[in-house]
Amino acid sequence: MPSKKKILTYLLLVFLAILFVALYYGPRYLTYADKPLRSDALVLFVGLDNKARQEDANRLMSEGYARYLFIPAYGRITEAASLASPAGAKKANPELIISGLKPRRYFENTHVEVLEAKRMLEQYGLKSAIFVSSPDHMRRIKIIAERIFPEEAVRIVFVPIRVEPAHQDPMLSDYRRMGKEYVKIIWFLMYSSFRLT
Repeated sequence: MPSKKKILTYLLLVFLAILFVALYYGPRYLTYADKPLRSDALVLFVGLDNKARQEDANRLMSEGYARYLFIPAYGRITEAASLASPAGAKKANPELIISGLKPRRYFENTHVEVLEAKRMLEQYGLKSAIFVSSPDHMRRIKIIAERIFPEEAVRIVFVPIRVEPAHQDPMLSDYRRMGKEYVKIIWFLMYSSFRLT
C-alpha cells in the first residue's frame, strides 16, 4: 500500500497537470468567434473597453453588415444611415423593450442585456443579428444566447472586436479576467437551470 506521502505527491501532480491545462486552454475556450454575416442588426454589449467595442461596431456597420445598431444596456437603437450624426439616433421605447422583464437580483448583467436584445429584435421583427463584444466575453454571450433564443428563430453570429486595450501586466490581468469569466459562466449555468427569463 502506498504511503501518505506518495499519495499526496500523486494528488499534487494531478492538480498541477489540471491547472496547467486550464491555464493553457482556458483563454482559447473563452474566445469564441464566427465570421461576420450580413444581418438585420448588430448588438453591442457594453463593458470596460467600450471605446474599442464601439469603434469595431461602427466599422462593421460602415461595411454594411447590418442596418441597425442595438445597445441593449442603454435601450438604444440607431440606424446605419444616422451613425455619422448623433442627432439621427433613434431611441427605442424603453417600456416596450423591458415590459415584463423583471430580472432577479441574481441575474448576471450580460443575461439581462441578451434578454433586452431579444425584446428589441422582436419589437422590430428582425430575424438575424451580430453580437459584438470583447473576445474573452464571447463564449459567455454565446452560452446565454443559446438558452434565450429558440433554435432557428433568430440567426445569431458572434463577432469579437479586433482591438483589446493594453494592460500594464498582461499575464496577471488576463488570468484575472479569465477567472471572472469562468465564475460568471458557472453562475449563469447554475441559476439558469432553474429559471431562464
